[in-house]
Amino acid sequence: MVKKEELKEWAILIDGSSFIYRAYFAIQGYLSTSRGFPTKAIFGVTQMLIKILKEFEPQTIVWFADEKGPTFRHLAFAEYKAQRPGMPDDLKVQIPYIKKIVLALGIPYVSKEGFEADDLISAFVHKFPIKSIIAAPDKDLYALVSERTILYDPVREIFIDKEEFLKKFGFPPERFPEFRALVGDPSDNIKGVPKVGEKTAKELILRFKSLEELFENLHKVTPLKLREALAKNKERVFENLSLMRLRSDVELPSCDLNFYQRREPDLLTLKSLFKELEFKKFLKEFNFPSEEIEYSLLKVDEENLDEHLENLEKSELIGFSLKKEEKKLFNLGLDKEVFLAPSDKECLSIPLTEQTLSRLTQKRLCFFDLKENLHELKKTFKVEPFFEALSNFDDVKLMAYLLDPGKKSYELTVLAFHYLDVNLKETDEPCKKAIVVKRLGSALKDEVSKEGLNEWYQRVEVPLSYVLFEMEDAGVKIDLSYVKDLSQEFSERLKAIEEKLYELAGFRFNPRSPQEVAKVLFDKLKLPKVKNTPKGGQPSTDVEVLEELRGQHPIVEYLLQYRNLYKLKSTYLDVFLKQTSLKDHRLRTTYNQTGTATGRLSSQNPNLQNIPVKGEEGLKIRRAFIAEEGYYLCSLDYSQIELRILAHFSQDENLISSFLRGEDIHTKTACEVFGVKPEDVSPEMRRVAKVINFGIAYGMSPFGLAKELNIDRHSAELYIKRYFERYPLVKSYIEEVIKFAQETGFVKTISGRKRYIPEIFSPNKNLRDLGFRMAINTPIQGSAADLMKSAMVALAQEMKQRGLKSKILLQVHDELILEVPEEELEVVRSMAVEVMEEPFSRLSLPIRLSVPIKVNFAYGRSWADCKE
Repeated sequence: MVKKEELKEWAILIDGSSFIYRAYFAIQGYLSTSRGFPTKAIFGVTQMLIKILKEFEPQTIVWFADEKGPTFRHLAFAEYKAQRPGMPDDLKVQIPYIKKIVLALGIPYVSKEGFEADDLISAFVHKFPIKSIIAAPDKDLYALVSERTILYDPVREIFIDKEEFLKKFGFPPERFPEFRALVGDPSDNIKGVPKVGEKTAKELILRFKSLEELFENLHKVTPLKLREALAKNKERVFENLSLMRLRSDVELPSCDLNFYQRREPDLLTLKSLFKELEFKKFLKEFNFPSEEIEYSLLKVDEENLDEHLENLEKSELIGFSLKKEEKKLFNLGLDKEVFLAPSDKECLSIPLTEQTLSRLTQKRLCFFDLKENLHELKKTFKVEPFFEALSNFDDVKLMAYLLDPGKKSYELTVLAFHYLDVNLKETDEPCKKAIVVKRLGSALKDEVSKEGLNEWYQRVEVPLSYVLFEMEDAGVKIDLSYVKDLSQEFSERLKAIEEKLYELAGFRFNPRSPQEVAKVLFDKLKLPKVKNTPKGGQPSTDVEVLEELRGQHPIVEYLLQYRNLYKLKSTYLDVFLKQTSLKDHRLRTTYNQTGTATGRLSSQNPNLQNIPVKGEEGLKIRRAFIAEEGYYLCSLDYSQIELRILAHFSQDENLISSFLRGEDIHTKTACEVFGVKPEDVSPEMRRVAKVINFGIAYGMSPFGLAKELNIDRHSAELYIKRYFERYPLVKSYIEEVIKFAQETGFVKTISGRKRYIPEIFSPNKNLRDLGFRMAINTPIQGSAADLMKSAMVALAQEMKQRGLKSKILLQVHDELILEVPEEELEVVRSMAVEVMEEPFSRLSLPIRLSVPIKVNFAYGRSWADCKE
């Protein structure tokens, strides 16, 4: 038995084609860059190569590749490998990158027109009598196994030496081509002798010294049918043998063994490739050297402050960084200095005062996360001057997000490494951070302009960060007394449901434990298992499973009630009590402007985006949000905004005319789908039509619609068919947007923002279907986000220009919540609706919709009480 540690410094001979296909099919799922370029084979090959280099430490290592075009075997036998499908398109584009990585790792790359990699490996083994490991789980290479040559499968980590081969076949490896000539090889489209399987072929090889001897002594072969089959297929067997035998006479690029020794790795090229392909794992493993930032630091004092502030006028962009003070008892603030980088190698430390800060807002400042900087500054200074100067500012975090909204992180350390090749640490000096921010700003600004997004970025995204800062700073008032009572009510209801669950199960269990719930449902009550959990492979008890089991046992309904109630209590009520300020009774959430690929805002601590819109419990939770004394909460809600955007994109006349006439679109769709008059549309018909309308906008399949409506698939297909008959251009739009995504790898929103959709190229049908749905939905949902963001900025600007006390407090889904003094209610009612219905024109953006936008205005003392 071969031991890996005994094989150190053996030559490694890699069958490149085998490696590539093994990597491509061995890795589950679909790997790609955030922009959609497939990387699964590249990643798998790189991983195997690195593993081999680490474990075997070979001096001699060669990658043998197949060249494009026919080989001598194709010329001799036209049907050779003819049945094999062509290389998948998403694999084909990865081959050039694999070659680059092989060469950058210092591995010699050998190929020859007209020959397969197997022949080149054979020629090497015969040319150089050295100890070699052939890294390929390919039976075509079995013939090369000898005392000094072994085969290795790097995925399964299996070695095949001469001893192993003899155990398996009983004859020496060099006779393996004769064995294959008899049995054939379906994978290469080579037919063997009928009636000759592996067992019979082994017996014949062991009995006769060669195929020639076998056919000279056919009269000795029994039974008769086998003898006749061999006689009839003699010509085929020898033709097979000529195809099966590996060539050892192929001319190699060099007769000097030193040519095949590993070179020094090209670290710069490797690093560049790994960054481009987003291989974070390998970037960490290699610990590449990064660029060191050299800079001079000048501490500016009060005496020469004016001179330096005036000199800043010469800088097109100035990196800005604050130094946070160490946490002290009862105080968390700023050191009273700011670090500014007017160039790539120069940093100024300037004493910070109210007056200095105001003067700095007139400079071209570049921030990382403007919103967070505003929160830090406000702990010590007034930040109102920033609002008037927003057009002077840049934010590298927002620019990076606009360029690629699918990234997992936009932290400064990540951006510095990705764009500048700089290893920045969170603990680095603010001066270094200021220079990194300045350099990032210069690099990303050009990219944003190239993408045609500069106008959108300056007029919406940057001002929005200030609006969000004000919303977070203001918070929203919470009725803590009410929340405590409601939390107690929910606790009592949960206890009552628990007792009912114990009664129905026959014993006590933890309804919050999926494992214990599974035991109750599937072991005790013998309900059917719907699906398993993705990781553990245990029976799932998620909401989808419980919904499917509904009606099969009373306990399921109680479990659903329990989970819903527990989630609302733990996610909202408990968090409200914990996080609401006892000083002003206001709750402050954090909005994330770079948190979703579609462009929608998200919120955390707490997440207010998921508060239920409907239902008694959702209404009770919204009642906890109240206005200050003498104020109202006002709700401004976009009506059916995604369907209006769908009408705009599709330009479907029927859909557009419905909105122009102010018709109820769900009633209209119900009329079209069910073939009835408006007055005959029942509430159930309208509900079905609503699901269809939004289902189409979200790229829902007949299967998904059937599941949503709890109907059979045929009925769902019929509904969708009728919908598209009435709105034919909607179907055309969906087909066009999918085609565009397949051709480019991305889709665009109405503002021109891109979202890359790598899933659309996946060979996995489920992932590809997900990509199709994302391609359909992103332009619609993303454009709704564009509208909402524009509205928030336009509304905030209008309220400030008018000197109003009213404030935007919350943004949830398609709704804005304002806090408005009683005396400003009528002004805000007319003004806010007007602004939100035409926000693009208010911001001088060249975007016009083909349908009118409708905003519903409501107000009340609490969010739940808001009425028109």
